[in-house]
Amino acid sequence: MLRFIPVLIALIVKFTTAQAQGVVPDALLCAEKQNLENRLHFRVNPNIYHGYNIHYHKLNFRINPKRNGYLKGSVFSYFTLEKDADSIGFDMKFFLQTDSVLYRGSKIRFSRASDVLFVHKPGGWKAGTSDSITIFYQGNPALYGGTGYYVYDFHATGPSVHTLSQPYGAYYWWPCKQTLSDKIDSLDMVVSTHSDFRVAGNGLLILDQKMDDTTRIFHWKHRYPIATYLVATAITNYEEFNQYATFHNRTDSLLVQNYVFPQSKTDLMRDAAPILPMLRLFDSLFGEYPFVREKYGHAQFTWGGGMEHQTMSFMVNFSFDLMAHELAHMWFGDKVTCGSWRDLWLNEGFATYLTALSYRYLKPRTEYLRIMREIRDAVTGVDDGSIFPKDTTQVNRLFSGRLTYNKAAFVLHMLKVKVGDSAFYNACRKFLTGPRAYGFATTQDLQTLMEQESGQNLDTFFLRWYMGEGFPYLNINWVQKGSSMQVTVKQRPSHPSVPFFQVPVPILFQGNNRDTLITLMPNKLEQTFALSLPFAVDTAQFDPNVDVLAKTSLGGMNQDKTLKDWVVIKGNPVTTRYLELATLNLKIEKMEIFNINGQKCMETGADFLHIPGKNAIFDIGVLSVGTYVTKITGNNQQTTLTFVKL
Repeated sequence: MLRFIPVLIALIVKFTTAQAQGVVPDALLCAEKQNLENRLHFRVNPNIYHGYNIHYHKLNFRINPKRNGYLKGSVFSYFTLEKDADSIGFDMKFFLQTDSVLYRGSKIRFSRASDVLFVHKPGGWKAGTSDSITIFYQGNPALYGGTGYYVYDFHATGPSVHTLSQPYGAYYWWPCKQTLSDKIDSLDMVVSTHSDFRVAGNGLLILDQKMDDTTRIFHWKHRYPIATYLVATAITNYEEFNQYATFHNRTDSLLVQNYVFPQSKTDLMRDAAPILPMLRLFDSLFGEYPFVREKYGHAQFTWGGGMEHQTMSFMVNFSFDLMAHELAHMWFGDKVTCGSWRDLWLNEGFATYLTALSYRYLKPRTEYLRIMREIRDAVTGVDDGSIFPKDTTQVNRLFSGRLTYNKAAFVLHMLKVKVGDSAFYNACRKFLTGPRAYGFATTQDLQTLMEQESGQNLDTFFLRWYMGEGFPYLNINWVQKGSSMQVTVKQRPSHPSVPFFQVPVPILFQGNNRDTLITLMPNKLEQTFALSLPFAVDTAQFDPNVDVLAKTSLGGMNQDKTLKDWVVIKGNPVTTRYLELATLNLKIEKMEIFNINGQKCMETGADFLHIPGKNAIFDIGVLSVGTYVTKITGNNQQTTLTFVKL
């Protein structure tokens, strides 16, 4: 309970604090990257041993969750040499034991250097040669997978093994080429496990066969290019249920294959329903589902988030936000993958923004606006920070929920507002096709396409919002007399890296059962605009459609109404911790204060007493900077007034 203190007059009132519905940190985000605790593993120069282009892998694994997840396997690799070499290298953690390497049916020499396995061919390879080898190996990655790349775990009804290789974890469990410049053209994964278990994987399941009472074999076939970190498997006592998505003007349907823990099946069958309209939505906005010849699906796992493994996302649950985020990655992250980890925002920003678009098109508008406000509030809670990561070796920074997810998502939204819906979606569809389709892309690729579609130069936009840090603080004040209105906008950038943010300033003016939305375009830090409005304004609201990434205070007054109203605010904006109300010898019986989202922040208590003719002064020190609405009861009426606390 809060207590107002007497100031100048003997007036004591009590306020109770309403429970704020604050957003859980990174509430919109899937938690897929938050457990990454170690630094990214970077090779000194992988080009020294990555002088080949991978075309195909066949992975053969024997994994039994009943035996601590020990892995015994072989990896067949087909590749083309990019330059002459007497050996080629595969990324492979030191704790994995290499049994042998076969070349055309015969064993050949191999050597180890830390986390690289070198394969030596007698006579070497010539540039342009296509060839293949098979590596036989074994080990228990679960004993060394401190970052969660290969996990042996338990859920309520059994043991499980799952992988999660982003960003550089694939080499923890299989010899591979870890890179963001070369995708595997196609893939087969054959997993032998205990007969009690099912195996999840990429692509289409073409074999599920019980060999005997203890052995079951699964064969997953994937015929789309795939980044190494998106190859995955999960093994436990899964139960399966399937859905089928249909699309506008197409007769085909898409299998949505769900592998879930037995104890979760009933709940997840219910929760999975929104995935079908989500598929149709993203398909219509961004082009055909990228892996339409195979499937989409979910595999439940024990980690506390989700991961967009190509064609089958691994999920802790089937929440609306998590399903939307991981599905969005099939377009942004899987079909087109960030070309470097500095461009990770292209994966995560789009996935976060598409989650918000799911709310816009599949939920009530109020829910969409709430999500966008939560994203904005998460960004503006701290003054600094750019989307561009200066140090990609810092995992926590690289996967920053505030910057790589939330700020990136809101900047994409502002980009859409700036260039227009048509140009934005056309550019996105082109981004996902042509030379980038099933390959890699950079921030510059996106900017170029947005410029081509819109005819606008976006250098300043990307310099300020992608490279620059922070956002603008906007102080907005309006004064109306008759039909004349003056609006003053003052901007203070939150970080010195950006001298000025050129942002629209949309304001909704309301009064006498009328309203109008006016968008101002300041081009300097302080600017006054003269307007003409045909009605008397009672209230004004900044950015009702939540289109601008900014922190704002907005206040103003109608000078004509101020002379007639029975209660007025003295000094608005309020620059001290006290709100002062003046009345015309009338009594205030009750006062409530609401924030701009309609949430009650404070109210007078039962022992509140106001003496008519005296100014009522309230301690509002607990309120943060912002715009508030007071509802004042007295004089047999209710009056609402807006004030800004600075």
